[in-house]
Amino acid sequence: MIQYVQGEKLGIPVIAAGGIFTGTDAVSFLETGSAAVQVATRFTVANECGLPAAVKQDYFRASEADIEVNTISPTGYPMRMLKGSPAIGDGIRPNCESYGYLLDGSGNCAYITAYNRELALHPDGKNISVKDKTCLCTQMRNFKLWTCGQYTYRLKDTTRLDASGNYQCLSAEHIFKDYQFSVDNEIALPA
Repeated sequence: MIQYVQGEKLGIPVIAAGGIFTGTDAVSFLETGSAAVQVATRFTVANECGLPAAVKQDYFRASEADIEVNTISPTGYPMRMLKGSPAIGDGIRPNCESYGYLLDGSGNCAYITAYNRELALHPDGKNISVKDKTCLCTQMRNFKLWTCGQYTYRLKDTTRLDASGNYQCLSAEHIFKDYQFSVDNEIALPA
């Protein structure tokens, strides 16, 4: 993709996403011309992530064979999910695009636009309420659609089992710093 964009002299940034599990992976993409990287899988099991605790543990316990591509998704595009997900094969399609989630031709998100409108109307408000749009993550939670990355099965290698047999969830800060400072594909395990 980078070679194509550069060859066509399009002058647009390429943001690499998918398969970026360590800081070394991120650096590799940046060194080959990506303007930035998007990382997600490791943050799905962070303390701050809104996934239910049981789903986080399912992610930690997953094997590579437990991940499949679901072609029935809220966006209309295929997405990876764990085979045990309630949304696999049961025809769930919450139709999120009808809520205006897909970016418009100018790259705008209808939820963000609605949020900013309410913020402008209530500049001193502490609890902004957007009544005509629903956050995509909330909509997916309502339908128990838990997506996962291609390397979800590697999450168990990023942490430790606790005395109860559960994997320890880490802070987003720990994960972020690991991306920043890890070298040679190493992962900083919790103390």
